[in-house]
Amino acid sequence: MYWINPNNNDMRDGCRAFQADAQADVKNLPTSSKEGVQQGDDVISCQKVQKGSTCMVLNPATYYILNSSDVWTML
Repeated sequence: MYWINPNNNDMRDGCRAFQADAQADVKNLPTSSKEGVQQGDDVISCQKVQKGSTCMVLNPATYYILNSSDVWTML
């Protein structure tokens, strides 16, 4: 499962800071060209995002950014 980090105020318009339980969740995240997989009743976090969005994965601890090619890439 993934969700938007509501405490990150320094993301520019259209960029989102996600958190995810597992690395397998990254494939479900939205990109700038496609919506993500809806997580339960949450209809916001699956909406398209801008390049530069980020995702912190909890297990294993990794960090991803949506790069200029619209691909979630591990840093």
